[in-house]
Amino acid sequence: MSFERTIKVAFDKISGEILEANEVFETAKSGFEVRKQFHKDEVELYCCECTQKLNVSTSKNDRLHFKHQPKAKYCLLKDSKFSPKETDELTKIYKSKESDRHKELKNKIAQRISKIKGVSSINVDDKFIINDNEKRKPDVFCEYKGKKLVFEIQLSDLSLRYIISRYEFYKRNGMYLIWILDNFDVQGQNQTERDIKYLTEYQNFYKLDENTNDFRLLCTYKFPFLVENNKLLTKWIEKSISLSQLKFDKELYQAYYFDFKKKLELKEKERLNNIKKEGKAEAERKKARKLNKAKEKAEEIIDDLRYLWKTESFYFKPIKDRIFELNEFELKILNESKAFKEEENQPKIHKWFSIAKRNNYHFLEFMLDCQYLDIDVNKKSKEQKSLFQTLFENKELEHGKYLSRLILKRGYVFTKTDEPIIQNWYSTEKEKQSELLLHYLSNKLNSKYLIDKLFEHRNLICTIESAKRNEIIGFGFKPNQWIAFANNAVHSYKEYWDYIEIAFKHYGIWDKLIELDKKGTFNKKVTAFYEERPKAKFDCDLLFQILYPELNNENYCG
Repeated sequence: MSFERTIKVAFDKISGEILEANEVFETAKSGFEVRKQFHKDEVELYCCECTQKLNVSTSKNDRLHFKHQPKAKYCLLKDSKFSPKETDELTKIYKSKESDRHKELKNKIAQRISKIKGVSSINVDDKFIINDNEKRKPDVFCEYKGKKLVFEIQLSDLSLRYIISRYEFYKRNGMYLIWILDNFDVQGQNQTERDIKYLTEYQNFYKLDENTNDFRLLCTYKFPFLVENNKLLTKWIEKSISLSQLKFDKELYQAYYFDFKKKLELKEKERLNNIKKEGKAEAERKKARKLNKAKEKAEEIIDDLRYLWKTESFYFKPIKDRIFELNEFELKILNESKAFKEEENQPKIHKWFSIAKRNNYHFLEFMLDCQYLDIDVNKKSKEQKSLFQTLFENKELEHGKYLSRLILKRGYVFTKTDEPIIQNWYSTEKEKQSELLLHYLSNKLNSKYLIDKLFEHRNLICTIESAKRNEIIGFGFKPNQWIAFANNAVHSYKEYWDYIEIAFKHYGIWDKLIELDKKGTFNKKVTAFYEERPKAKFDCDLLFQILYPELNNENYCG
């Protein structure tokens, strides 16, 4: 392993020169000469780091080197283990401190700060800061408005350990270290430039501004800003500042002009707010696009409906499919469109039914059958007429009875004011009775399917209702022809006899029939029924559960 000297330079106080160990000890002859001078006190050697006296010593391999005296106090070079590279960097620093440029900068700083009000206790390279066993001699020291400032001039590369040790030492002693980085390139990528950039919280870097005779620093600081697309970037800005413009962090003991971290946080907050605003704006744009698209679809459908009305078409499947494909929002826009709103207090459904011609029947059928369209069939016209009345008054329409059924299936509530219309539409008494009954019973049903079932089984319903009312309705029988009525029920509605028998017994008609059956015809019909016992149907269960809940708990074969 090659021999590496820990202390590579020493300051000769007598000559004022820096002696390099590798040069003066290069040969045995030159080394002997220096050693002789040392012992004759012709050279007085001091450590460039701690300024303690050095000896010229010999290693076990007879290699000459500089060494601290036995009772020397703490020194970075003596008590720390540096790599060869770090040792070389320190050597450059010590040599640079004796350069003309280093001396020039020290003197300029001291001279210029002496003119500043509030600055006192100025020392140039002659004040030791002592802490326990450590001591440092800053290039320039001063006090400014109660704060202790030290200026360290850097002309060569600094090791990370050196940078940290200097900063930590001055921080422990309550002093603000200001590096004067004479050759520092903020864009540079050497190790020193990278290290020093990220060791300071504020990322402010200083050079002496030599374009003025006053004390000013060229401060290079990182500045965050937002660009297009809300992207956060940073750039380096250089500005000449006075000492009074510096701020002081009492916790970190760092002097700064521009608070990069705080500004960065504000810009990040601004960026997030912009994102939020942009998000809201985009949401509004998306909402507008959604609305416009829905309106376009609604207008197309309305235009097609107008065309189908005008041409008296009967083919509505394509438009029915298009309405079915609309989403919930698009349906809402369609139903809120002007085409479906009242005109001068007249609901559109009344307008359509009042002006419809014979061949507009399919249009009315479609509007009533399409459940996706919000049409209130119970709303009165501006003349306070029901939709049944409006339908009845339009003599052009030939399918009033069928349309009335569609109106019921759409949720229409049949009322007493509508009864004259039924009376007018049907000629026989039994038709009038059954139709009125079914129209009123439809008020209890909220299903198209059940209303269709109701009208499909009108005679069965009239049979049950006759038993319930103890009055024959919906048939051509005379009021006292109960046996004929019952025999017809047994004969005509065999598949549904279970419903009928339960109703007869529950409402007390069964006993009445037994009493009136003097000839035994009803009894024979019932006996024959049970002997034959045709297969029963129970497809009206749900209908009966709603219309006649009192029969639900009765027992029957089902």
